[in-house]
Amino acid sequence: MMKNRSSAGYLTVYMTMVLTVILSLCMTMIEGARRSAMRMEAEVITDTAMRSVLAEYNRELMRQYNIFAVDSSYGTAVSGRDRVSERFREYMEKNYTCDSAFPFMSYRDFIGAYPEEAQVSGVVYLTDDSGRIFRECAIEAISDDIGIEAARQVIGWATSTELVAADSMDVYAEMNEEAGEVSGAASTERTRREEERASQEAAYEKECLESEEAGEEAPEKPELTELPEEYRSPVSSVSDTVATGILGLLVDDPENLSGRQLDQSAIISGRMASGNINCGNISEGGAEENAAEVLLDKALFGVYLMKYMGRYGDVDPDDAMWYQIEYLIAGKSTDAENLNSVAMRIMAIRAGMDMLYLESDSVKKAEAAAVATAICTACMIEWMTPVLTHAILLGWALVEARYDTATLLAGGKIPFMKDSYSWHCDLDSALSGSSPGGDKNSDSGLSYQNYLGIFLLLTDIDELTARAMDIIESDIRLSPGNGSFRMDSCIEMIECSAVIKSSFGSRINIKRLLKY
Repeated sequence: MMKNRSSAGYLTVYMTMVLTVILSLCMTMIEGARRSAMRMEAEVITDTAMRSVLAEYNRELMRQYNIFAVDSSYGTAVSGRDRVSERFREYMEKNYTCDSAFPFMSYRDFIGAYPEEAQVSGVVYLTDDSGRIFRECAIEAISDDIGIEAARQVIGWATSTELVAADSMDVYAEMNEEAGEVSGAASTERTRREEERASQEAAYEKECLESEEAGEEAPEKPELTELPEEYRSPVSSVSDTVATGILGLLVDDPENLSGRQLDQSAIISGRMASGNINCGNISEGGAEENAAEVLLDKALFGVYLMKYMGRYGDVDPDDAMWYQIEYLIAGKSTDAENLNSVAMRIMAIRAGMDMLYLESDSVKKAEAAAVATAICTACMIEWMTPVLTHAILLGWALVEARYDTATLLAGGKIPFMKDSYSWHCDLDSALSGSSPGGDKNSDSGLSYQNYLGIFLLLTDIDELTARAMDIIESDIRLSPGNGSFRMDSCIEMIECSAVIKSSFGSRINIKRLLKY
């Protein structure tokens, strides 16, 4: 009997030791599970809160321009990271409050976690890095929507040898300079001959006086120097007509053109110039790109702008500015100034292109040379014939360019490079300063929209971006509830940090980065 009682005692000690080890292991596993669940819950709730913050994107910005960004002012006049941080903390606390999640249930939370700290520690605004963030969002939106074929086509036009050469020419100034040279040469030659003739007449009168005093017969009158005809510039009518401006050619009733304007000091470009904008605190450097990629991105940005913004011939009466694309190119404060500036630039490009064609057309060059020869011969400045010929060709190109511009603005198309079949103005009409009106039924070549796309590609990218944000900001402010909208209040990326504490003593630090 004593032996059996001793065995039972040994078993009790053994079981106590085994159960202690097993219980310790179980408690360790339970605590580990608690900590793992706490971390998983923290990560899920943090991600959910961040997505909830980004879900409050400005609806008008998305609807009108397909750009996702949180307006940190939330329709008020106060904006900034602190406003977004408040929303993030609110979402964190709601997700950690069981009563708000399951009000109909009563249970114990075995994790016991709650957010000790929760804040948005970093943001990226659309306007950061001179608007690069906005531009990248726009490029992403248009790449998904249209693709890159339209962008590549614009690049082909804008980088062509002919357009680059035409853009470097100032046909109007060159024509006036050369016409001035011919006029100066004619005036100098006429003055020289008049002085020579006056000298000859004075010498003859002196000889006659001397002969009379000597009682001799008056000498025979010598042949005097011939005087040239008075020079009249054949391109003066062209110069006068072009100098009057181009807007009168656009429509029959110019008074119906837009009279709208922007207060540039009150919009984003003005605030950027003065340094009065919100700036993000996350350094998000763009990826290194080669020259071809940079050019393609710029062209894609131009395609985006052409799709989402208005222009002459395609306006939305509810927009702050009617000729928005023209504003992006010219940067003037009024619609009329922007349209006139773009029209004159189109005319300058077309004049250069037309001049390139004229220099290759031997028949038209011969016509101009014949007129120049006749004028220079009559004015006795034959050596100036090549200069006057070139000036006449320049004037001819300008008059043809006026026709081209009127056609483009009327909704027609003009061939990129002219030929004898697509040329419209004859030399007589050109020298009289008249040109046929635009042909809106012309459907071969490039359109007004195509030229706008080319000009967008040739505009400085930072200026283009700032002006685009001007237009967006002005338009969004006209929508209900967005009267204080600012592009530099719009957040595209957030960095959130949180400290999650458990009533059981655990603590977890969470940091997350999220963007659209």
